[in-house]
Amino acid sequence: MKRILVFSFSFIGDAVLSTVVIQPLRRHFPDAHITFLVGPRASDLLATEPNIDAVIVYNNRGEHAGWRGRLQLIKVLRQYKFDLVVNLRDSLTARCTGAEHWGMVRGESNRHAVTRYLEVLQKRGVDTTGAHPHLQLTEGEQTAAHSFLAEAGWTSEQLLIGIHPGGNWVYKLWDAENYARIANAFVEKRNVAILLFAGPNEQERQAQVANLMDVPPILVQTENLRHLAALISVCDVYIGNDTGPMHIASAVDTPVVALFGSTNPIRSGPYGEQHTVVQSGINLGCNPCHPGRHPGGCGAGSCEVIAGITVEQVLEVVEPYASGSLHMLKILR
Repeated sequence: MKRILVFSFSFIGDAVLSTVVIQPLRRHFPDAHITFLVGPRASDLLATEPNIDAVIVYNNRGEHAGWRGRLQLIKVLRQYKFDLVVNLRDSLTARCTGAEHWGMVRGESNRHAVTRYLEVLQKRGVDTTGAHPHLQLTEGEQTAAHSFLAEAGWTSEQLLIGIHPGGNWVYKLWDAENYARIANAFVEKRNVAILLFAGPNEQERQAQVANLMDVPPILVQTENLRHLAALISVCDVYIGNDTGPMHIASAVDTPVVALFGSTNPIRSGPYGEQHTVVQSGINLGCNPCHPGRHPGGCGAGSCEVIAGITVEQVLEVVEPYASGSLHMLKILR
C-alpha cells in the first residue's frame, strides 16, 4: 500500500478545491492510503469524507506556529513514513517529510487553482481526465438535510434557492438589500423556498436580509460544514459571494451563481461549466485587488465593482437554473 500525503489548506474553499486530486490519485494508485493535511476549520469538512482515508490537522496559529511548531509538525509527519507527498501549497515543510515530493509546477499564475493542482499530477504522468473538486455526502448526511428541510416546511414540489449573503471580507460583499430583492422576485412568481445561510459571525447580516424579505426564509445557522454541504446539495441553485460555501456548492454539484468584484474569478471562481460568474463590468484600475500585494488597499470599506452588479443582471442569470424542468431532473436524481 502506497501512503500518500496531500498538503492541503487552512481555508475552507481552498481545501475543497484541493479534493480535485483524489479521483486521479485513486485511479493511478488503486490501493493507496490517502491522508490530507488541512487546517482546523477545513478538517471539520474533510474528516468524514468517504474518499479520504485520514486527516491530519495543521494549526499554524497554535501548536504549529513558528519554527518550533514547524519542526514539531515535521517530526510527526515523518513518523507516518509516507511514500509520497503531493504538495499543493508549495510548502517547504512538505519537502522535509522524507517522502517522494511532487511540487507545484511553475507557470502563469493567472489560472484557476484547480488547473494548477492538476498540473502537479499531470507532470508525473497521472491521468486527470474528468477530475473536479467533489465532496461525497453519506446517506445519513443527506437524510439529515431532508429532515431539517421537512421540519422547516419545505416540500419537494418547491424550488429551493440557496442564498449566502455573507463572506469573510467586506470587499467581497454584495449589498444585503439586493439579495432580499432577488429572493422576493422569485417567491412572488414561483413556488419557491429560500434557504438563507450564515456562517460564524454572519447572523446579523442574515437577519438583515431576512427582515427585508416578503416571505420568511428558512434560516441555516450551523457550524457543521457537512450538514451545510448536504443542505446546499438539495438546492436547485446557490447564489452568493466568493466564499468557502460557494466552492462547497460546486463540489456537491449544485449550480452556482457567484458574484465577483474585488477577487479574481479566473483564479478562484466556481469550477465547472454549469456555474456562472456575475460581474458588473466596472473597471477602477485596481480590481481585482485580491490576490495581490494590497487587497483592500483603497480603504473604502466596500467595493464599487461588486456594488455595480444589478439585481436585474443576477435575476437574468438565475432564471434558467430556477426552471421547473431542472428542478424535476434534480428530484429524479
